[in-house]
Amino acid sequence: MYLITNRHLCDENHYLQVIDDAINSGVKNIILREKDMSDDELTDLYYKIVDKTNYLDNKFNLIINSNLNLYKKLKFSGIHLPFEKFKQLFNDGFNFEENKILGLSLHSTMEIIYLERIIKDNNIKVDYITLSHIYETKCKENLKPKGTNLLKEGKKITNVSIVALGGILPSNAREVLKYADDFAIMSTLFTCENVKLKIQEYTSI
Repeated sequence: MYLITNRHLCDENHYLQVIDDAINSGVKNIILREKDMSDDELTDLYYKIVDKTNYLDNKFNLIINSNLNLYKKLKFSGIHLPFEKFKQLFNDGFNFEENKILGLSLHSTMEIIYLERIIKDNNIKVDYITLSHIYETKCKENLKPKGTNLLKEGKKITNVSIVALGGILPSNAREVLKYADDFAIMSTLFTCENVKLKIQEYTSI
């Protein structure tokens, strides 16, 4: 399970507690997705998460979304990039470190095919891709969900780990895991009253 952060859903104390509770309930991957924060603000938040969770004890992966400056500067486990940003960096000769996690956001079979070509021609290690959005979600209102068919087709194209994203609930997680290697959640944890109980609902499927 991947947890994508969104500090706009709750106050800071609850935000930090959700992350800590999620880690203590077995979530291994936290994607820090606060793209509207300045580098200084995000650095401050990073250290608050480190202090709250004992991150440096290697209990979980803390992955930064998009921010290359802080990816290079701070001790993140890896980086998550939009596919267009990845292609730009690749074309510019950016050095993706083998010992760091690389995750990408993809939204179509054509993008998966394109990525496969890059991987095979250049021997680049991509650890996972998120495919979205699978079900209806408030984050993508008025946009038609892709459904599990995108996951099914993706599995035919790539061996990279597929993480389903968008509207994943305990009620549909079992269906998603028929076609994906994992799934990511955001609002369901940051808006629930009991994180540990909510994660149990997901993991007991």
